[in-house]
Amino acid sequence: MIICSECNHQQEAGKFCGSCGADLSTAVESPIQPSAQREVAAASHTQQPVYNNENLTKAKEGVSKYWSFALNVLKSPSAALTGYETHFVNGLITIAVYVAAFALSLYFLANKLYKTMMGGFGNFFGEGMGAQSLPFFDIAFALFMFALLFVAGAILSSFAAIKMMSEPLSFKGIIGQFGSVIIPFAAMNVIALIFGLAGSVQLTLLFTGLSLIFTIFIMPAIVVYDRSIKSGKSVNSVYLSIGASAMSMLIVYLVVRTSVMSFLEEMNQFMNMLDLF
Repeated sequence: MIICSECNHQQEAGKFCGSCGADLSTAVESPIQPSAQREVAAASHTQQPVYNNENLTKAKEGVSKYWSFALNVLKSPSAALTGYETHFVNGLITIAVYVAAFALSLYFLANKLYKTMMGGFGNFFGEGMGAQSLPFFDIAFALFMFALLFVAGAILSSFAAIKMMSEPLSFKGIIGQFGSVIIPFAAMNVIALIFGLAGSVQLTLLFTGLSLIFTIFIMPAIVVYDRSIKSGKSVNSVYLSIGASAMSMLIVYLVVRTSVMSFLEEMNQFMNMLDLF
């Protein structure tokens, strides 16, 4: 900043004063303003990282809490049956991990087999065919929705059976409890995801199949039976538990008949088109 010696007018640059027109060749340059500008600039640059660090810290704390909870359930699965609404967020996270890992494991397995097949065709028909992949969004999203519908059916079946006991359990409570008890099976799907990337058909289908059977058919009965025992009411807990699993099976059957079969037919037509090459 240049200060005019005649009228003390301040300006950034120039040979003559913009106020009185005096020659600024002998004017004094102020050493104060640049340091002030640097302080303001430094302050503006340090405010944003502090805000970002707070969000990052909260995210790390959330992940750490969920990881500790998941490890506790893996060590002692019965711990998942002790909380309801308090485990709502953990239950939602587990359900998301379950269905995402389930869908991705099957997609990566199918894509691995497809690329292997197309790689073989590429040896006959030229370069480039082996680099093709299955459409990610169309297939992975369909698998994601199928798995989500299966889990939702199991949750609704458990909720309906518990409500028949006249138990004051909210829908958030059943999501928290059911989502927590399937943590071991979400872990199985994550392992299946690794096997899917490796192209292991047997291990991928084994882990996803077992996780699906336990989650859809067995866990509703366990959740309902545990709730009936804790309620202390004179209810037929065995029949209600079996009924919850039967209702879950019915929902799975309807989803398979209305959506999964048509999806498999489309995939079969797609594979038949490959046989023409």
